[in-house]
Amino acid sequence: MSINNARRFVVKLREDHNFRNTVLDTTGAEDLSLFLDAEGLTFDQRELVGAMAECMEQLELQIGS
Repeated sequence: MSINNARRFVVKLREDHNFRNTVLDTTGAEDLSLFLDAEGLTFDQRELVGAMAECMEQLELQIGS
């Protein structure tokens, strides 16, 4: 499990429309987990929350600039 994988996931969701659609098309937690494993993106919920918080902070800094 890795915060770096969670960061990559958040960036990929933001930048890759096809990836985002594939994630949204998963049918549940197990399906999503299998997809993420196949993508080499293993992380836990805490790491995901941390990566999302970092992303939000970056956006706030950009908006404030």
